[in-house]
Amino acid sequence: MLILGLGGSIHDFSACLLHNGKIVCAIEEERLSRSKQAFVDASTFRCKAARYCLDYAGVTEKDVDLIIGADNIESRYYARYVPGIRLMNHHLAHAASAFYPSPFTEAAVLVADGRGSYLDRENKIVETVTYYAAGGAEIREIRKVAGRESDDFRNVSNSAGLFYLAVTEEIGFGPMYDEKTLAVSAYGTDRLVEPFRAFYSLDNEGGFSQTLGQMNELRSLIRTELGRSESGGELFRAKADAAYAVQVHLERILIHACRYLHKRTGSDNLCLAGSVFLNHAAVNRLLRETPFKRLYLPPAAGDAGAAVGSALYGHYVLGGHHREALLPATPYLGKTYPAEAMEEAARKAGDFLEEVMAEDVNGQAARLLSEGNLVAVFRGGAEFGPKALGNRSILADAGFPGNISRLNSAKKREAFRPFDYIVLEGDAGKAVPPQGERRFQAHAAGACASGWLDDAESVGAGSADSENPAYRTDPAGPVNPVNPVNPVNPVSLADPATPVNPRGLTTEGTAQMHAISPGLNAEMAALLENYKRITGCPLLLNTSFNLNGEPMVETPAEAVRCFLKAELDVLLMGNKLYRRKKTEGEA
Repeated sequence: MLILGLGGSIHDFSACLLHNGKIVCAIEEERLSRSKQAFVDASTFRCKAARYCLDYAGVTEKDVDLIIGADNIESRYYARYVPGIRLMNHHLAHAASAFYPSPFTEAAVLVADGRGSYLDRENKIVETVTYYAAGGAEIREIRKVAGRESDDFRNVSNSAGLFYLAVTEEIGFGPMYDEKTLAVSAYGTDRLVEPFRAFYSLDNEGGFSQTLGQMNELRSLIRTELGRSESGGELFRAKADAAYAVQVHLERILIHACRYLHKRTGSDNLCLAGSVFLNHAAVNRLLRETPFKRLYLPPAAGDAGAAVGSALYGHYVLGGHHREALLPATPYLGKTYPAEAMEEAARKAGDFLEEVMAEDVNGQAARLLSEGNLVAVFRGGAEFGPKALGNRSILADAGFPGNISRLNSAKKREAFRPFDYIVLEGDAGKAVPPQGERRFQAHAAGACASGWLDDAESVGAGSADSENPAYRTDPAGPVNPVNPVNPVNPVSLADPATPVNPRGLTTEGTAQMHAISPGLNAEMAALLENYKRITGCPLLLNTSFNLNGEPMVETPAEAVRCFLKAELDVLLMGNKLYRRKKTEGEA
């Protein structure tokens, strides 16, 4: 059975092709349109992601048995498939994306985002949080929280996602940039935590309540606080305090919901989906401060992941298939480009690139990294989801003088934002990022693909299960009952308008570490092994291969263009290494 699943809403469109329950291909529309988050526009009707998946598999629309997507997807995105497309509930598609690929036979599932399907379109009532119990192929709804949209569509009541987004917008980042709010929260104080309590309430059944009036009052308070601040460091700290406060309360809301869900289901397994759970600091606390022992988070927890969820729902529920073996968890769901295409892209840039001869590209790349070079990696299929996991990555030695500043400059990103790290799975529990930045999240074998989470650094390493080395339980140990962000306020600012780079500060809660095993990504594991052998260090700084405001690169030509524009040092493309030719001024 061949199933085409579509994902998205008014942004983050995507497609997934499923054959007999196995994912053949999945891609986000933004990688093809080259428009970040693929917000709805005139190109939406082209549905490039679906065409990409079909072409990769060598099939046509006529070969597809079922086309399915969530019912809140902008209709222009699936217009070419009307009337044959089947539409399903948005939160159910999210739940399916989290439970079906998980290693659990049963689990509690929590879905939380900004807004989901309309429950009453005339009165603008939408779902915001849904609680499920799952087992076998069944996903059963336990409770649903709904909210009302404001007339201008900007706010939604009872929405944890819109609560956070309201702060993101008011402190100046705009929609879809909640990760910047999380980063800034590391610099905040608890000054606004208590005032924020007035803007929502929790009920006895794990629910969260916030009126449209309270959202407006929240926005008004932030504007007042920012208005009292002069430009420069004082304004930055006011924004950081607002970010810190909303982070504290989001974590409180989610912990409350998960404790209720555990009480209702009795399960030790928790699956999460929805854009709220892209907030990795909040996710980290759920294992430590709820009764759940195991957790699965899909690599694309946001709306793009609904393409996978709807396709799997079509297979298991509509197709009536028994859920037998666990699906192999991999985030590398894009197509692999042939060596000829990569060599052609390099040839076209021959005036700017020169090949670095190497018998072992992973060994040579590790050597170049140890010497302080910034190395871009393009090989294998692209990662599905927002995180780079070694196939579309820029790597660097974080301890090498000047590297972090160079990367910030190359990607034109704000100095307050942390970079992630990539590490060998066997070293994930003991590796400590350099320069004071502490790890807050690690993914055991399967990395973001399987979503296995532990907090080995802060609460001790978990034990491995004999049948599944990726299995980790949440060990007993000290927890922070307040907030894991552990902010440190810079006492001085190099530039009154820009905070000092947080690499010299403790920014626990804002950086991620992704563990790689040979079973997940043999080439990247080999590179890390070589780097560890050369330097004694098992981890590298890892950031997505793109420029600020752009999606990750998808094609060889885009990889070469981005590499040159960012003025990086080395490009590892396929099984070859290329060095950027230096200009006369650099020579």
